[in-house]
Amino acid sequence: MAKDEKEVRIGRIIACFAPGSAGAPEAVARLAQELQAELLGLFIEDVELLRFAALPFAAEVGFPSASRRAIDVGALERQMRVQARALEDALAAVLGPAPAGWSFRVERTTPASAVEAALAEGMAPALLIPPGADPRAERRVLRRPELSDATLRALLRAVRPVLILPE
Repeated sequence: MAKDEKEVRIGRIIACFAPGSAGAPEAVARLAQELQAELLGLFIEDVELLRFAALPFAAEVGFPSASRRAIDVGALERQMRVQARALEDALAAVLGPAPAGWSFRVERTTPASAVEAALAEGMAPALLIPPGADPRAERRVLRRPELSDATLRALLRAVRPVLILPE
């Protein structure tokens, strides 16, 4: 195993996208091309957000009217589907039609669970790019055993890529 991150060949990039924080899909796609790595675009429909939106007291405040209105869960789901489709199209514009070394999927779960499932599929070492992160920013390096659920949740809130090395 390489001791220095620069000696590690990244086999897979897991690029996370979330509603409202699309990041830069084109930059992620170009990075995958440069590294000759498999790309998994992962749009995460956060189940906790949807549960909150369905609560009777959940509301949104309009801009610029500042009027309060109930959240329409169906409209929120439609907006997420539109955003996911736009992200997939942006990746396809750079990488070409799938399955040419990349894939895109939509997961309705918690962000940590979606990433944990993607990491369990193999292809180590993997580069994890949290929602809204600059794919070329300085990377943090962790080994797979160091990834507890709490650590993974914290990494997904950070705007810094993480190189995950095998055991």
